[in-house]
Amino acid sequence: MAFASTSQPVLATRIRQNIRDHIESPQSPLVLKKEAVKEVLGYPVTLDPEWLMLWKTLQAFYPDNATFVPSIATVIINWCDAFLSWLESKENEDAVEKLLDALTHVNRLDLMIQVSGKSTRPVTTWDANKSMFVIALPKGKIPQESTVLAGFTSDLLRLSASSPMLGATELDEPASTSTLAPEDAEDWADLDLGSPESHTVVPSRQKQAPSGAKDTGPDVIPELARIPRPEELTRSPPYWIVVRQEGRQRVVIQGSHAPSLASLDQYLKRWCRGDTGRSDRPPIVEIKLHESAFGLGLLHDTLTLETDRFREVSAMTVLVFVERVLGYTALPSSGSAGSVWEFKRTKAFV
Repeated sequence: MAFASTSQPVLATRIRQNIRDHIESPQSPLVLKKEAVKEVLGYPVTLDPEWLMLWKTLQAFYPDNATFVPSIATVIINWCDAFLSWLESKENEDAVEKLLDALTHVNRLDLMIQVSGKSTRPVTTWDANKSMFVIALPKGKIPQESTVLAGFTSDLLRLSASSPMLGATELDEPASTSTLAPEDAEDWADLDLGSPESHTVVPSRQKQAPSGAKDTGPDVIPELARIPRPEELTRSPPYWIVVRQEGRQRVVIQGSHAPSLASLDQYLKRWCRGDTGRSDRPPIVEIKLHESAFGLGLLHDTLTLETDRFREVSAMTVLVFVERVLGYTALPSSGSAGSVWEFKRTKAFV
């Protein structure tokens, strides 16, 4: 008598071995890092990824399946590092206490791993209904570790008392992550995951005194503790962009407004020509965003365009985009005409 096959899809042997070695082994870096979080938080960190679902969604980006699980393990380790830094910051003592109160009814810290169809880097959000953190992996290649760590740091700092979820102004909300209704926020209504600087305002020097008003004297430099972090400080105008043509093979764009650089980066990558001399047609110009040396969270302040010595890359498209699309105003040349261009925008972006 013949029976229909009822076999279920299973993970490749190499992937299952890597789960044991990199996720479950007591001596794995991930397990040791989770123990470090437990020592500080007082609650164990638990996770149970749906590996089959994750592999089906991401396998196209991992031709060598041996790198799949280690890559995800590294992302979780980066999350733990960012979370530990937040826990151990003195500025967050009150917020940590409120987090501990939110975890009392579950006695553990759960992590959920899922995939985002929009984000280009791993993103973390807080699910107040389930008292757990969600880590959303990008549907693509995972960026370098420094970018992942800085991104998680930004995510944790952006969580605020008014909304337990991540702000979605610059980060795309992960797919399948529900937005909490106002009443859902009550579980974490008073929890502020941002540092004090993010809620203080630098004394404004942009307010114009009424016509005929008396001069009140020289300005005072604000106290250091009242100045926002670089990633917060650079969100407000004026915005600056400096473009440099460094020889025939390299263009460097430096900007104070990270979203402006990100928009330029995406545009250039979309329209960059492919190398017709190769079957895989890679871009003929390497376009790369660089992280800032300052701040706690994710902040890009430089974009570079480079090509090989047999080709040339010009700054012309960049100059047009900065003025016509981003709305920056060119400033008078400072003596490096033809190789350095400076731009400024005084109106804030929405």
